[in-house]
Amino acid sequence: MDGENTRRMDRLEAVLRAAHAGRDIPAPDQAMVASVLAAIKAAPPAEPANGILWRMAAGAGFLAAAMVLFALVFGSGFEEEIGRALFYDPNGQVLVSMLGV
Repeated sequence: MDGENTRRMDRLEAVLRAAHAGRDIPAPDQAMVASVLAAIKAAPPAEPANGILWRMAAGAGFLAAAMVLFALVFGSGFEEEIGRALFYDPNGQVLVSMLGV
C-alpha cells in the first residue's frame, strides 16, 4: 500500500475508535471508506502466525489419546512392564521412584 492509503486507513481507524468510545464523530467520507475497503480487499490475506502451534497441539492430543487407548486395550500388563522397565535394576532390587510409584 502507498502512503495515501495508509493515511486513509489511519483516519478511518481513528473515526472508528472514537465511535466505539462513544464520542461524537463527524460522518466519515464515503470515498475514504470505499478506498480503504478496496485496499483491504486487494491486500493478500495474512497467514495465522500460530498455525504450527495448533498442529503441534493437535498432534500431542492425538498421541495422548493413542497412549490411553493402548493402555486400555492391553490392561494392567502394560503398567507392570513400564514399571519394571523404569524402576527395576539388574541386581533384582526395586528402585525408589521420585514420583512415589
